[in-house]
Amino acid sequence: MDCRTVWDKYSNCWASAGGQHAVGGQGLMAGWYDACTGWAATVDRLAVFSFSVPFIKTTRSFFFVSKNSTASFDWRDITGKKIGFLHGWASNDKCVARWTAVSGSVLREEQKFTVASPAQLRDSILSGTVDAGFAGQRDMEAEMTYLDQVGDGTSCFVVGQAMVTRKDSDFNSYWNVGFQKLVSSGKFKKLCEETEKKHGHKGDIGCVET
Repeated sequence: MDCRTVWDKYSNCWASAGGQHAVGGQGLMAGWYDACTGWAATVDRLAVFSFSVPFIKTTRSFFFVSKNSTASFDWRDITGKKIGFLHGWASNDKCVARWTAVSGSVLREEQKFTVASPAQLRDSILSGTVDAGFAGQRDMEAEMTYLDQVGDGTSCFVVGQAMVTRKDSDFNSYWNVGFQKLVSSGKFKKLCEETEKKHGHKGDIGCVET
């Protein structure tokens, strides 16, 4: 397989906008590339795309609040609360709505606030623009100097991060064979160990167990 990588906007793989259902991004749907890298399977995405076997483990999603408001935020009842989300990420308002342990989990549009990055979500929490942010645990690790993670958390993912393709593509059948060879040879484990040494200070890498 002749593989080449390109950098592009997340929205060209998976596009979402406030108040609208997320859809397949124009880049992947139009065949600009064969696959997008590192996307986790969710209920919404499985209806649109196919996924390879995962290479990164799932992460649980939590509410995040400023350190001075931990005691006052009741994560079990978010009725009337304004919640911040990362634009287009899997830990979204639909995942909160499916969280049966939380009262008021079906949010009105005016309760949703979306930002582009974990740093922006941190800032919106600290400024009081939102009562809490909702995101994957691993996604917010770099911001925890200023924030507290509250509650039991929930899973917004069906399986971990993988390659994602259109449903009419046979890319994953080839990818999976190649990935299993990488695992069997021990090279994947070695790659993960090296990555952990170089970048582990930024947070858990989360490679799947092999």
